[in-house]
Amino acid sequence: MQTNKSKNNPTPIPMNAKTKSPGRNLTDRRQTEEAQNPASSAAYARSLLEASLDPLVTISAEGKITDVNEASVQVTGMPRERLIGTDFSNYFTEPEKAREGYRQVFSEGYVRDYPLAIRHTSGRLTDVLYNASVYKDAQGKVLGVFAAARDITERKRAEERIQQQSKDIMELSTPVMQVWQGVVAAPLIGSLDSQRTQQFMERLLNRIVETNSPVALVDIMGVPTVDTQTAQHLIETISAVRLLGAQVVLTGVRPAIAQTLVHLGVDLTGIITRSSMSAGLQVALDILKLKVVPQDGAAGGAKT
Repeated sequence: MQTNKSKNNPTPIPMNAKTKSPGRNLTDRRQTEEAQNPASSAAYARSLLEASLDPLVTISAEGKITDVNEASVQVTGMPRERLIGTDFSNYFTEPEKAREGYRQVFSEGYVRDYPLAIRHTSGRLTDVLYNASVYKDAQGKVLGVFAAARDITERKRAEERIQQQSKDIMELSTPVMQVWQGVVAAPLIGSLDSQRTQQFMERLLNRIVETNSPVALVDIMGVPTVDTQTAQHLIETISAVRLLGAQVVLTGVRPAIAQTLVHLGVDLTGIITRSSMSAGLQVALDILKLKVVPQDGAAGGAKT
């Protein structure tokens, strides 16, 4: 054995001895303590589960709940002892979708942001996104699924409010009104995309049917530019109106828009166009065989 002596340390030190770092010693000691005291390890795992504000659940391969935390109890309204052993899918508004979710975890190993709605015993619903993965034993055998649910109820309500506000704004920007008996007018403001065109078309067609109007004025004075897509959307709307047996008068056609339509080669054959809403209204009255005549004591009126 080789030794190393110094003036201050005459004690022989083995040169080939293996030493352990303090961190390694602590890890080994922790593993030893856990092996000797499994109750302490279980308590530690339980404390981690209960520290989560999100509902946590473990599920067996048969789809049965094997453990839950307090957040799961609160969101379902069921005590822990009644939840354990029951079917995981029983607590959702769409049980089959829930079953498909945990089957997907077993087949693929995980799921992310899987949307479900948990039903409380009181009937209250909580929209959640589930994230889940399989957990295994020391030998790598899959024991079950560990799933965490993130409450997105408030986020979903906020999204619904935004969608409703967008719908309200859309309706304000595409009003459809009856301006005369048998005549509806739809002034367009802003650019037209596919979604907006679809909503505009639905509102216009419904209004024509509700008022039994044979003439519709579609005013594009408020449309900043007209490209090929916008022109196509307009033609589709006009075609749909014609299928109802109504006549369309396209108004608000400015010189710049007229030049653009010609340059794009847009076929407006058979479509009546006018530069202003008032000129379009006169055309509508002519189609209805009406005319405006002055009356004593009144600004005017329409007569046949």
